[in-house]
Amino acid sequence: MRACLLLAVLSTCPVFLATAYAAPAPKPLHPASVTASSSKPGCSAALVLDGDTSIASRWLSNGGGPHWLQFDFNKPQTLAGLHLHSGYKGEQALSDFTVQFWRDETWVDVPSANVTGNKASALALAFDDTITVTTTKLRLWITKTPGNIARVAEVAVWPSSVGNVPPLPGDANAALRAAPVVVFLNQSGFNSGAPKRFTVPGGADGPFEIHPAGGGAPVFKGKLQNDVGDFTEFEPGDPNDYVVAVGTLRSVPFRVGPFWLERVTTQRTVDFMIDSRHHVGNDRSKCVGSYGWRDDHHFGWELHTLVPQWLSNPSAYARLPRQITYEAPSNPRLWGKLHPPSADAPDLVKLIHWGADVIVTQSTTHELMKSQLAFFLYAWPVLKDHLPAQNYEVVRDFAFAHWAAPAADHRYPYDESNEHDLFALKTKIGNTKGAYPPGFSIQPNLLLHEVAKREGRPDADRYLAAAVRQAAWMVANLDWNDPLTTKGQRMSEFITVTGLAQLLAEYPARAPAGLAEKLNAWAAVVIRRSANLWDFRKLGDAPDQWTPTGEKPTMWNEPGNVVGLPAAIFAALPLITDQAASARLNQIAWSHFDAMFGRNPTGRHFSYDAAREIEGVEHGWYVQHAGGIGRLEEARFVIDGSAKNQHFPFNPEAGNVGWTEGWIQHNTPFNLSLAYLARSESSLTLIREGDTLLVRLCAPLNFDYAKVESGVVTLVSASGDRESVKVTEESASSRFLSARVKTAPASTAPGDGTLQAKPSDTVTATYGFGYLGQHAKLDH
Repeated sequence: MRACLLLAVLSTCPVFLATAYAAPAPKPLHPASVTASSSKPGCSAALVLDGDTSIASRWLSNGGGPHWLQFDFNKPQTLAGLHLHSGYKGEQALSDFTVQFWRDETWVDVPSANVTGNKASALALAFDDTITVTTTKLRLWITKTPGNIARVAEVAVWPSSVGNVPPLPGDANAALRAAPVVVFLNQSGFNSGAPKRFTVPGGADGPFEIHPAGGGAPVFKGKLQNDVGDFTEFEPGDPNDYVVAVGTLRSVPFRVGPFWLERVTTQRTVDFMIDSRHHVGNDRSKCVGSYGWRDDHHFGWELHTLVPQWLSNPSAYARLPRQITYEAPSNPRLWGKLHPPSADAPDLVKLIHWGADVIVTQSTTHELMKSQLAFFLYAWPVLKDHLPAQNYEVVRDFAFAHWAAPAADHRYPYDESNEHDLFALKTKIGNTKGAYPPGFSIQPNLLLHEVAKREGRPDADRYLAAAVRQAAWMVANLDWNDPLTTKGQRMSEFITVTGLAQLLAEYPARAPAGLAEKLNAWAAVVIRRSANLWDFRKLGDAPDQWTPTGEKPTMWNEPGNVVGLPAAIFAALPLITDQAASARLNQIAWSHFDAMFGRNPTGRHFSYDAAREIEGVEHGWYVQHAGGIGRLEEARFVIDGSAKNQHFPFNPEAGNVGWTEGWIQHNTPFNLSLAYLARSESSLTLIREGDTLLVRLCAPLNFDYAKVESGVVTLVSASGDRESVKVTEESASSRFLSARVKTAPASTAPGDGTLQAKPSDTVTATYGFGYLGQHAKLDH
């Protein structure tokens, strides 16, 4: 069903808490008249306004279609939505229909009331505030219904004066919302070894228990404090479903397992990036302002996030099924300057190739677009096995030629750049749109510095110097207490912190004075603003500053902000000096993953299709946006919406308020959070056992708990031999993968599985690459 459905049948709605409401019940409008496309004898259109929702008083159309009901008012009315009762004894409900209003002598669709695949006989349809429905006529346009006969018992039209559309009379959900407390947690499951927390708004401090979902004695006991329960120590070691019990209340079932989050989302992140591409995705119409991906503008951050996924956990992405087949462009100005990747290249590598190809083919010289190429070039040593050498040469020549160029190829939507020289100091802070985050040039300059060194260029230090200069300005001028420097950047905040953290971690001797203190100060603000029942990092310190807001209730939709915060936290964590602060930051990072999965005041996953696409999720987002520039409604794993300021601290009765629409910039921050999460969860060790090396890897690779899975680690000896070593899980449900590799002073041939190494040789092992990879070194 694709609509703004506040309430439907019980099976499709999460359980909510709401304070009892004693004010007089709001009343619907009574239209002056109602007419229909056709009516069966004794079943006239007027019966839909008589206040009787039973089948004894209903409108029935004749066969054929489309069918319609039209409501006329004596004067213009501004409308909030409607209640619709259709079908027969809970079945045969209207399937596909649109609510339309009369404006400028034509019928206009209400975007949030365009419904397909409906099976609920009672619906409350809210009109999203992105469109003002002021009209003298309203029409229910019905395009699909069982047996081609429309069956409508009652329609109640609600004026805007009521605020939100009221609950459906007699709906079982109304009683559920009045329950004293409910349990909010990650609907799918939790990673073994990670924080596991839940929220019970308004719950009294006291005990809670964890039970098998099918019933039985408690397997864990804890205490609810300040509306929050913590069961981090619960490590069941099995794939069974469990529930949290607080008195008589029960949570939805969940599981605990190794790398659970990665297990249920890794493939999905790739699916979304495949589907949402411009020109070759699942919707191929032209998208204004789009380049590689639909509706990406110039700040989609695609290579900023796809490349780190490959750097941090390549074996996970290499083993995914191949879906992408290279397509030659019908218009050579769109893509094609890069020769195609190998047919068997992993889809993630093909996506990276696609992103770089579009930029160089279209000569997109905007500073944010060309900065993406640094990620491609930096990762070349772990991309080159799948891509032609020509790719590197073309991207390298384009990037170095345009890096310092002050002009862009044209003006971009939402463009806040003053000029496009990536060596220049950037002193502007962008607005909440997220198109110009502080410090966006730092990480690209650090990466191109490494590329320039690899190329033996005499200007290599210029890139590092530019990054250092930019960071020094930020240390001196950014005020983390100003929301616009952090959460106020929406989905782009991760750009600021990951760049600063990489500079300090990789180049401590060159980092500007005060950078370590600056990152620790950022962490302190995150911790301070997350001291609430959701462990949710607020926009500001004021009680009502939860999420970015604007001049309209629709501003802003911020799911990318929420799912991108873990990337920033995991990037900064190794540099946080206080142990207690580190532990709390780790909790906060995981609470934001949990928020995406339902630990938020709506109780819903941020993706409308989550219940269909993600294992263990019961309740997806209210609605997905139909159309829009990106036309993402049919893409997989769209991150559609998140709790708005109106929902906090706990007002689920606000319903589907504000704007909801998928966007590339909501998914790419989650991509990066998975990359930094992989780095934080991974480790690599080498142990010498005589003439054998024990290679042991911990990485997010255990996705099938009944199967022994594998990965690939690279070994290099001082003698120059390089071997790709297959490591396998030590048991079907293990976090660790290992292999034993023979060493010999002279192997028979490179790549024969024996590492050519003298007893005195230093041996290095690598999983992934660079700043996100795992590295181990064994001296003689």
